Amino acid sequence: MSLDLPASFERTVGLLRAVAEPTRLRLLALLARAELTVGELCDILGQSQPRVSRHLKLLGDAGILDRFREQHCVYYRAPAGGGGREAVRALLALADPADPVLERDRMRLQDVIAARARAAVAQLSAGRAEGEDEVFPEEIERGLFRALGEAPIGVLLDVGTGGGRLLALLSAQATRAVGVDISRDALRLARTNVHGAGLSHCEFRHGDMYRLPFEGAAFDTATIDRVLGDAAEPVRALAEITRTLHPGGRVVVVEDFDRLADLHPNPIAVLRQWFAGAGLECVRLHPLDTESRHLLVAIARRPLPASAAA
Repeated sequence: MSLDLPASFERTVGLLRAVAEPTRLRLLALLARAELTVGELCDILGQSQPRVSRHLKLLGDAGILDRFREQHCVYYRAPAGGGGREAVRALLALADPADPVLERDRMRLQDVIAARARAAVAQLSAGRAEGEDEVFPEEIERGLFRALGEAPIGVLLDVGTGGGRLLALLSAQATRAVGVDISRDALRLARTNVHGAGLSHCEFRHGDMYRLPFEGAAFDTATIDRVLGDAAEPVRALAEITRTLHPGGRVVVVEDFDRLADLHPNPIAVLRQWFAGAGLECVRLHPLDTESRHLLVAIARRPLPASAAA
């Protein structure tokens, strides 16, 4: 089997050395499936924190591990994009997925994810927890995909991800998916829901929709589900989302029709005004009705530069 690793000989040797140890290979296999803390990894592996931390440092030094902080917690994961992601895939392809050690680690990972779910639901308010347990009815799922059309989703950003419901729905068509929320409890629940469903190419970050923790032009598609109607400054939030999109990138807004009607007699006009204020071009407005919901799906696009559009 040929490894699609970086061309540099020294870099390739460094990667092979980094995983040429049983615990580090086990760590890499786990972190390719979910974002985990040192404590969670210790529980899964049955090893001490200093030992696990030392192995994590070596993987990080080799460039095949990402690390980020959320308040008092530090999360680790295999790279979600770029050459690091491809290197990890190639390395893990050498391991037998039916190996009893790796199978046991996967079972313990599911136990950790289940414990997260219990803790997250306990910390969320009863109303929020119940709302995040919902799934989209099939007719809404079909309507969303009709509205999106055939254009590829590419790299996806879900703002106000909550329990990760919309992210999970669309992530199968995304090359990479990132959910962001200001609630750390919601992020814990989202990680549980999405990683528990085996969607390992999804990541989650803590952040404010008015100041997203991403560089400009980092995403192809952004989604925001029933958040803007309750936002103090919806145009500002949309402008910040627009900043993170590539030129030509799309924003998909799902909103409750009745909530928008409380703001203005013409809900469609409200969405058009918000898009215009954020520098977006409205592409499509699509009603989605079920017995219990009356929704609007709106799609807008970040304009291409004048030279590219010509």
